[in-house]
Amino acid sequence: MTAVVVGFTMIAVVLVDDVGSGIVEKWPVVVEMVGGDGGGVGGWMVTVQATDQVVEAVELFKKLVKEKICEPNQVMYGTVVNGLCKAGHTSKALELLRFMEASSCKPNVYQYNTIIDSLCKDKMVDHALEIFAKMVEKGVVADVITYNSLIRGLCNFGQDCSKCGKRNLAMDLFDELCLKGLKPNVRTYTVMISVYCQEGLFGIAKEFVRKREENGYLPNSVTYNVIVQEFLKQNEFQEANIFLEEMIDRGFFPDATTFSLLLHLTPSIRQDSPMQTIVQKLVNL
Repeated sequence: MTAVVVGFTMIAVVLVDDVGSGIVEKWPVVVEMVGGDGGGVGGWMVTVQATDQVVEAVELFKKLVKEKICEPNQVMYGTVVNGLCKAGHTSKALELLRFMEASSCKPNVYQYNTIIDSLCKDKMVDHALEIFAKMVEKGVVADVITYNSLIRGLCNFGQDCSKCGKRNLAMDLFDELCLKGLKPNVRTYTVMISVYCQEGLFGIAKEFVRKREENGYLPNSVTYNVIVQEFLKQNEFQEANIFLEEMIDRGFFPDATTFSLLLHLTPSIRQDSPMQTIVQKLVNL
């Protein structure tokens, strides 16, 4: 290991020796003492580089901890976990989380959130739910980011998942989120509107949009397109027309998916329907 002191910053660059005789050119782990004076004051930071050497980086990082070459903190662990997940190595990040759970520096909600979100994006939502349950069991309090990731992950299964129960679980988690006084973000609101429509709960979906407005969350282009699409798919043309008109009045326009649905369903819409006029206007834009 080599160390260079520059002012109040000590940078320790760890190099991997694959064969015991030479040093590889890439640096998989960089450990940095920020704001320190060389005497242990300050915080450690670590970044994962050279993603083709992730296994070596993780093992080397654990070796640094076991041999007490450096004492990692939440920031250091969080940076490594985040870097591994972004590089597509969620399993290695999970391995590091387990290592962290057994150490004196226990994981906080940030590390759990990073892995839960990564698992959900990999469509491994069942595994994410297991991590969530264990996190709560260990006394780590879930925040709005935890719920947002799980809800989106549960709803990311398409129309063929109407009987799998995941949408119902998403609705339960959303209710739990609200009961805890947490505020979902725009993406989660939009996902839930889609879920309610797909479950045939159109009244709740409409009420949901209106309540959002009352709370200062005006629908954006994505929200309008989602709700119009869902109403169209269920042949709820009157409701789709209400939101379509409102959408256009507020300066938003149908995206490619909404426009394609409108054109496809136009023959099914009565000629005297206001939606026919709207479709014609859009075609002539």
